[in-house]
Amino acid sequence: MKKIAFFILAAFIINNCSQSTSPSDIILNGTFSLMDTTGQSSSQFNSEEEFRLIYTLTNNSKDTLTYYRGSSGPAIRFSIQKNDSIIATSVDGYDFEAIFLTSHLAPGHSLSGNWLAPTTPEQYPKVVLGPGQYKAIVSYPSFEEAKVDTVSPIFFTVIE
Repeated sequence: MKKIAFFILAAFIINNCSQSTSPSDIILNGTFSLMDTTGQSSSQFNSEEEFRLIYTLTNNSKDTLTYYRGSSGPAIRFSIQKNDSIIATSVDGYDFEAIFLTSHLAPGHSLSGNWLAPTTPEQYPKVVLGPGQYKAIVSYPSFEEAKVDTVSPIFFTVIE
């Protein structure tokens, strides 16, 4: 009986010593911004005006982080909503393979997304936002070894 208890205790100690940092220890902070085409931050645009949505997530930890994707598409995706309805996304008109991919983010490296909104080169017909209130939302992968701080949507107005 003592041998069994010893082996259980030894297995528990070895298992806990070999584990990497827990997800609650590593917090990743991303930056999400909305800019006009000259690179100036803005929250008001004309109806046919293009604008940029940019998101960057940097691994500031000392560990290589693992994340998973369900397609061959970009890891960072954007959407524009009005009254909780999706009006446009950064992947509209594109086809991606539905495959399971494992990816890694090395220390000091970043995942970035940059969309010249509100349409894509592959989208037809092109999206033109009518006057009103909108919100931009970013989607990013979950990490096995870290938590990503929640990113608030960016609210903006389109005028005639």
